[in-house]
Amino acid sequence: MSILDLLSREDIWQEFLDHKRQNEFFPKREESALESFIEKKGYLPVCQAIKEGKELSICTLHKINKKNSEKKRTVFVFPYAENYVLKLLAYLLYKYDYLFEGNLYSFRQKISVKQGVISLIHKIGNEKMYSYKADIHDYFNSVDTDKMIEILKATITDDQPLLALIISILKNPFAKDQGKIVTVKKGIMAGVPISGFLADLYLSSLDKWFSQRGILYARYSDDIITFAKTKEEIEEYEKQIKDHLLKMGLELNPKKEIRTDPGDPWEFLGFLVDGKRVDICSSSVKKMKDKMKRKSRALVRWRKRYKKDPRFAVRAFIKHFNKKMYETDQTGELNWCKWYFPTINVDTSIHALDLYAVECMRYIYTGRHNKSNYNLRYTEIKELGFRSLVNEFYKFKKGCP
Repeated sequence: MSILDLLSREDIWQEFLDHKRQNEFFPKREESALESFIEKKGYLPVCQAIKEGKELSICTLHKINKKNSEKKRTVFVFPYAENYVLKLLAYLLYKYDYLFEGNLYSFRQKISVKQGVISLIHKIGNEKMYSYKADIHDYFNSVDTDKMIEILKATITDDQPLLALIISILKNPFAKDQGKIVTVKKGIMAGVPISGFLADLYLSSLDKWFSQRGILYARYSDDIITFAKTKEEIEEYEKQIKDHLLKMGLELNPKKEIRTDPGDPWEFLGFLVDGKRVDICSSSVKKMKDKMKRKSRALVRWRKRYKKDPRFAVRAFIKHFNKKMYETDQTGELNWCKWYFPTINVDTSIHALDLYAVECMRYIYTGRHNKSNYNLRYTEIKELGFRSLVNEFYKFKKGCP
């Protein structure tokens, strides 16, 4: 039986819904939407089209802000029903999880970012080690489609209908951009539910090279870090990573390469690890502060131009950052707090962000940076809807098993 045969089964959809409900971060509105989709059997027309060998619709290209940055990244989104079917397919692709090494932490069913970081901390222990961290530039959309298809053919040998569907998705060169159909290099299409599986698979041979040699190494999609006891070893590992990425047609982002000496704190996935202490790295904190600064300045200009109530502008700031911090974006990625809260074990950075957010709101209220800012009291800020990161963090930790 092909995995595709499972896509039209109501019991499998119910299993998928139950799986999503087990995630404490699964928003209620998304749960309701999925329940409704299953109840109305919205998946059946898509499944019938797949069964008949028809291609999926042309996906739509979107430009969205990168996490903690004002830079845009390209994501691809299929129509509503097809996107849901691809989400179930991504869930069913966990069947192939056995293919991946234990040093891979992205898009896996029972392995989390927290486990990745904590595992590295435990394996390092009290040893003083060198480290090298790399970030692949525009990984998903830079993947060589022909190489990806060859890897898929060598991997999915037991399910030809599934293989044919994935290949048809990868080979379709078209996308809708602002209503127009364009030809664009899509790679494995960031934003498409099955792209996480493909991203894991594309570099699985690199993960295997390090695993077979017992080298301390971890990968989360496009983020890679490795450790060594000597400078010669870390240089060898760095060369291995660069040579492999070059062979796969990928480029590193040189601005995000980080090398550390024994005893130095190290960074991975936006976290700063100093011994047993795990916090948010300074660059991620700075990016969020920069966003707050830009938003506050824009709101001050807006309220002065249109003579708006200052409290209305403050509320707009709060609503904007509550969404950014606590809500899931259109690609389904973890939001800011869902990413950081499970792993950090100190509140230093989020306390600093709370203070900065309050400072920005008081600036929005008065249009100045002086003592008059305190005319807007903290109790009023809370009444306007402000959710302290520190408070939310400890509420989250209290609710953890």
